[in-house]
Amino acid sequence: MKSKKVYLNLFIIFLIGFRCVDKKEISIGSINKLISHRNLGLAYLEEERYSDGAREFRSFIAIAPAEASGYANLGWIYLQSPDKLDSAEIILKHAMELSPDNPDISFLVGKMYELTNRQNEAIEVLQSSLKQSPEHILTLYQLSEYYRQPSDVFNLEKAEELLLDIVKINPGNVAAQMKQIELSIKNNHPKAALFSMETVRRILPVLPADAVPIFNNAVQLLRENNTDQSLAQALMFHNLLKSTTYYRSGIVELRGNAGPIPGLPIYRFTNLKFPIKDKQENILTTVQFVDVTDKIGLQGIRSQATTIVLCDYDSDGDEDLVISQWLDKDKSSKQSIFENNSGVFQDISGITNINHDGRDITAISADYDNDGFLDLLFINSLKSKLYKNDGKGKFIDMTSTIGIDFTSNGMKAGFFDYDLEGDLDLYVASGSTNELYRNNADGTFTEVSNKSGTAGNSAKSKDIAFGDFDEDGDVDLFVLNQNGASRFYDNRRQGYFADITTTVGLNFVGEPSTVVSGDYNNDGYLDLFISDLAGEQHAMFQNKGDGTFIKDEASLSAIDGLTGFVIIQADFADVDNDGYLDLLVAGNPVRKDKYQSGLLFLHNDGQGKYTDASTSLPSEFEIIEQVKTADMDSDGDLDMIIINDQGNVHIMRNDGGNLNNYLKVRLAGLRTGSSKNNYFGFGSKVEVKSGGLYQMRHVNKAVSHFGLGNRDGADVVRVLWSNGVPQNRFTPQNNQTIVETQILKGSCPYLYAWNGNEYAFVTDVLWPSALGMPLGIMAGEPLYAFPNSTDEYLWMPGEKVHARDGKYTLQFTTELWESPYLDNINLVVLDHPESVDVYINETFIPPPYPPFRIYSVAKKYSPLSAVDQLGNDLRNAVLEKDQEYTMHLTPGIYQGITELHDLILDFGDLDHADSIFLFLQGWLFPTDASINVNISQSSVTGLIFPQLQVVNREGNWETVINNLGFPKGKNKTMIFDLTGKFIVADHRVRIRTNMEIYWDHIFMATDVTNNDLTVVNLQPASADLHYRGFSKISRKDFGSPHIPDYYNITTGQKWRDLTGTYTKYGDVLPLLLESDSKYVIMNAGDEISLEFIASDLPYLPENWRRDFLFYNDGWLKDGDLNTAHGQTVEPLPFHGMSAYPYGPGDGYPIDSDYIEYMNMYNTRTVTTDAFKDAIRNYSKSK
Repeated sequence: MKSKKVYLNLFIIFLIGFRCVDKKEISIGSINKLISHRNLGLAYLEEERYSDGAREFRSFIAIAPAEASGYANLGWIYLQSPDKLDSAEIILKHAMELSPDNPDISFLVGKMYELTNRQNEAIEVLQSSLKQSPEHILTLYQLSEYYRQPSDVFNLEKAEELLLDIVKINPGNVAAQMKQIELSIKNNHPKAALFSMETVRRILPVLPADAVPIFNNAVQLLRENNTDQSLAQALMFHNLLKSTTYYRSGIVELRGNAGPIPGLPIYRFTNLKFPIKDKQENILTTVQFVDVTDKIGLQGIRSQATTIVLCDYDSDGDEDLVISQWLDKDKSSKQSIFENNSGVFQDISGITNINHDGRDITAISADYDNDGFLDLLFINSLKSKLYKNDGKGKFIDMTSTIGIDFTSNGMKAGFFDYDLEGDLDLYVASGSTNELYRNNADGTFTEVSNKSGTAGNSAKSKDIAFGDFDEDGDVDLFVLNQNGASRFYDNRRQGYFADITTTVGLNFVGEPSTVVSGDYNNDGYLDLFISDLAGEQHAMFQNKGDGTFIKDEASLSAIDGLTGFVIIQADFADVDNDGYLDLLVAGNPVRKDKYQSGLLFLHNDGQGKYTDASTSLPSEFEIIEQVKTADMDSDGDLDMIIINDQGNVHIMRNDGGNLNNYLKVRLAGLRTGSSKNNYFGFGSKVEVKSGGLYQMRHVNKAVSHFGLGNRDGADVVRVLWSNGVPQNRFTPQNNQTIVETQILKGSCPYLYAWNGNEYAFVTDVLWPSALGMPLGIMAGEPLYAFPNSTDEYLWMPGEKVHARDGKYTLQFTTELWESPYLDNINLVVLDHPESVDVYINETFIPPPYPPFRIYSVAKKYSPLSAVDQLGNDLRNAVLEKDQEYTMHLTPGIYQGITELHDLILDFGDLDHADSIFLFLQGWLFPTDASINVNISQSSVTGLIFPQLQVVNREGNWETVINNLGFPKGKNKTMIFDLTGKFIVADHRVRIRTNMEIYWDHIFMATDVTNNDLTVVNLQPASADLHYRGFSKISRKDFGSPHIPDYYNITTGQKWRDLTGTYTKYGDVLPLLLESDSKYVIMNAGDEISLEFIASDLPYLPENWRRDFLFYNDGWLKDGDLNTAHGQTVEPLPFHGMSAYPYGPGDGYPIDSDYIEYMNMYNTRTVTTDAFKDAIRNYSKSK
């Protein structure tokens, strides 16, 4: 052993003589040899041929002795080889000397110390590494494991902190969440555990049936702060999840691999630079594709495959394969699923229940029922089939129950959310008439082709492409038809499309065969490549940025426009990870003098031009009919899956693409409590900025792959979810799951007040107005919210409003995706004895609004008991107004809707009372426009408004108020006169609803008269409109509202603004003094600073207190994709309009004084350009 160590030390010393401190550029002559050794070494490592892999990396080191990755990978091999730990130590230490800041190398060094029983040294290395790379998942998890296990460093608090860091970085990792929950309970942190349990509930696919009661028990015990009993339930739930594939994939993510020793190979060079071009200025490609079909378990698919689908059916993070074959001999079809196990495939078809007749023409995967598992649709020559994935490894044929009468001449199909309400709808292109099926969110579909305007004329369709081509936030549709009959449908929202084919510039000439979309020139707009079956008129159509196109002949000029190559299928993919979409084309090389193979790799030079790099491919292929790409072996580059004209399937492993860095983005929409995104985020837009490199993808698969070139990582990822909500993730991981954040995209503006020390949030305002909000469908037509202005008073407690320099100062901000039209405001001062509490009714009800009234309460009657439908005790939560809310709700699939729940209150004996008033204080998490549309289409989910019930003479509950309304936002008071409502002398009440309402304080009063009360109305003395930005919003738990922090703000573009003309910045006081339809129009990020003179108020008597009301009148319109006119400021609202959208005869006044108002104040033009360019122009240094 000593002789080996001496030899290795001498070897290292010899090589150090060639080492250079700075990055060294390697010659063109050496680069090919180096990459070959590197690729072979990694391939042998993947195949567990460790001695062969070690030989290749020793050769690598001989060529590049100053490159750390060679030593690191050799050390990684030695860690897994018998009796090689001494060698591993020498090699890995030298790798860390060469690249001390590389966290993956430091991790391997730490693992070496652990395997040689030096855990303290391992911890020291990892802690040091964590200072440089605080979000390195493997390091965080390994340290948490060290602290969690019994040893001299045992520390559960530190272990919990590290796991909390992990779930903050990647909340979609269920394994990390469950391990953190366990430690939080053990450390007596029930609130942290409860928050994570609720997070798990929202992000998981459908829970296993046997896990649901255990989960609910654990949650309820945590709500009661019962850590002793909740731990047992949480551990049981944890154990049930351990067998699921998504849990196991989470463990792999935490460890780096599924083998016995955690860690990862080093794919990228750390110390070397290699030339991009040769001496002739030709771009060097480092990629070679190797046929590995026989090595990975697919040697049985040697003929007659008709279609192939990439589908992670088991949710383990690996791409599985679904292959359909047509057996000519007996005229039958065979469908097979091959499960991917770390790059090796196993045929599991015998247990999946997929079996049908007819020849499968094409197949696609999507989660049509939004349960978190990818389903399968086969377009078939006899009858197409839709299979539901049950999440347990089996598929259920749903064709007969979904309401779709599939035709037998289907050609292509695609799932997309055409009506923007969260569910994936289905478009089927056929040989005659195409059909659009609306998803009803209950397992059925409704045919809406004519209603939506997408039926078109009878034509033979060849292909379809979806995407937001005009960048207006909704998904458009292009249908590639024969004989120049292609159609372009622009999504106009509210479920309608307009055929604008003649105006978009897609003047393709030829016999179309396929269309693919992608941003080939990295300008942020989806372009189209259309191929010609005659091999002469292939065309790249560049998107001009407005949804119109121009033919870019220069993009294909270096390859003579691909003339003489008949393209059957094409795919955009960045196969060398340089950050630009290459083009793979499959077909028939009819010009043998130009093309040697039926598969071409066209390399994007980064300037939007393509060159032929097909020498990277094997040359033996003739006619290729299908080509797809995916990272089949999870090594960071895209491999190829192809089918030739004989139906032979080949898997081509990408060797060398991962020399460049990469980013893989998975989206995870919330499955419960969702603001209506589909689970995998199909239809979303993902933007990535890394240094000067900008990229964009339209999400149509579970994983979006981005090459990053030689950059160390991405600076920012912006997801524009399919519901229109943007979400940023800064410095993402290479494998980043972005979980939808549950936020309000539209709710109401915020009001802050000076409280003597700072500005603090008081209330949200303008709640009664929801211009253009769809409420459902009435007689086949959309039903919208009432058009009335707010005309509302809101409570402001005196402790939150203090005078400053003789003035009360308020800040009125717009921070969500909405535009207020603020017409009139006042501050009402209420002086009253301290012995009396004063309230107003802040219940949301439709007009006509009840007369305004102030209620004074000297004596409260608290409930003697308060329980939910399961008997859980909620009394302590409602005894005081302390912002400790009831926590008894089980979220439904939509934001704002829960499982049906009761609140049963017993107020004891109130027979002495002549009058009885019920006071309910709490807050509402609302639905939104898109959710309302979804609900209106579904036969399963409906909104049940709060009902108030009392006990009748038979001892049963009887409804006495059918619709109580609900709180107008955050922390509002609802007041109800129950005098005469009790049928018998039993003063129990039951409130039943499925709305997401959380209660804070509940009581009854029998005397609400106002004896001593002084009321003073203050008009604003000044009002200044200006830009401020956006507050950081947080909530302490899932039962508490989102509260903004006035002093923690970000500036810049957040939302896709409603376009139009807004009120100019500056003095806007004249616009706020009366309700006259001359108002302040505000945009997201705007603020009005308001001042009210306090010095003239009457003296406050001793033992009196001063509270306030904020009066506001105006309207609010949010930018939800289903809000009528939600893209624009206009049409402008006005007092007296009959409806919004306008009814017959409605129109904003055009009198001279209104025109003067418009010309004087509304001069600030806002477009969507800043939103579109926000990530393109992002700089990490900003």
